Amino acid sequence: MSDDEIDAYWQMADDFCEQCSENKILGHSDNIQGGMELECELMTNGFCCGGDEDYSGPEFEKLRQNIGEWTLLLQIGSNDENEMMWCDCGKIYLWIKKSDLRERKFDKSWLVLQCD
Repeated sequence: MSDDEIDAYWQMADDFCEQCSENKILGHSDNIQGGMELECELMTNGFCCGGDEDYSGPEFEKLRQNIGEWTLLLQIGSNDENEMMWCDCGKIYLWIKKSDLRERKFDKSWLVLQCD
């Protein structure tokens, strides 16, 4: 690529990162790679996620029924101004079961990182 093309690419990346800096407490997550509730349920029940595992079968279907119990606690997006960069303009999400939130058991929360 030419120098001008490289500069244009990085300007586009910077513009994109500015749009990715949305932070929130509670509410709906702004997913980059899809829903995270099943991952939280599987991980807290001893299953490793992130590989080529097949998440089908009776034990997974039982856990899949529990994904409505998870809620977003905190979302923090990448932000150049605050020198926070989660991989490639990603976001970190802190999830918690609704019952744990009601009981203020924040130590039961689960962190997920998503990026492009």
